[in-house]
Amino acid sequence: MIEVTDIDHVAIRVGDIERALSFYHDLLGLPIRDREKFENDELPFVAVVAGGRHLHLVPVDGTFDVEGEHVCLLLRSDEMNTLEAIEGFLSELREAGITVEEGEPRERLGAYGRDWAAYVRDPDGRRVELKFH
Repeated sequence: MIEVTDIDHVAIRVGDIERALSFYHDLLGLPIRDREKFENDELPFVAVVAGGRHLHLVPVDGTFDVEGEHVCLLLRSDEMNTLEAIEGFLSELREAGITVEEGEPRERLGAYGRDWAAYVRDPDGRRVELKFH
């Protein structure tokens, strides 16, 4: 019997790899993997790591539609008050020019229960849900 036990990676299209890395690595803090292999044309993506899972940033030419797509990244904080923590983080993202959707943050149900979450937009306009668990 074969059983699905976890997710290895998810690939998303990006219009500009440097802009995408500025968001996912510089602002959100996800470590970069496989950049040298990408630059040496050994791989068609640069990976960033969230926990043990990879998000493959695949640069594409031309326009593409991200409507209806979203990625959810789990957050942790040393602060006990997750509302205060996410509000502070969202303020930092706004100061960096990131769009935070109207009415955020809100409590949302996810795979690990109900806690504070917020939708922001990556450089390609894709919704990225930042959720505490």
